[in-house]
Amino acid sequence: MFQERFSRAVWAGEKLQTIRASARCATGDELSLRRWSGKPYRSKQHVLRATRCASVLPVRITAHGIQVEGCGTNRDRMAAADGFRDWREMRDWFASVHGLPFNGFLISWSNAAGEAALPAGGRKHE
Repeated sequence: MFQERFSRAVWAGEKLQTIRASARCATGDELSLRRWSGKPYRSKQHVLRATRCASVLPVRITAHGIQVEGCGTNRDRMAAADGFRDWREMRDWFASVHGLPFNGFLISWSNAAGEAALPAGGRKHE
């Protein structure tokens, strides 16, 4: 489920990843990316995009950067792929919502053109 602020970017194929505390999917799984139409758990769900999971990788976010297992990362590029303006906005959001350091999973998928933020194998997509 995506917050309203991320919904348009998911629907448009601009947001190609999400960072979650737990990975409830595996590489190759079908994903149904959704948002609530109103109040969470009290309203209908709207499907934003149906796609396939490209990769699931452990991630750690600290006040100073992002570490994704098996790949190099550019903080601003990673933030943009996740729907933020820049690294600072992403860091501040994670600090206020989850606290830092944050350990979780980077789940990526492809857009209609087949482009993924981080393809299977964890190499950075240029």
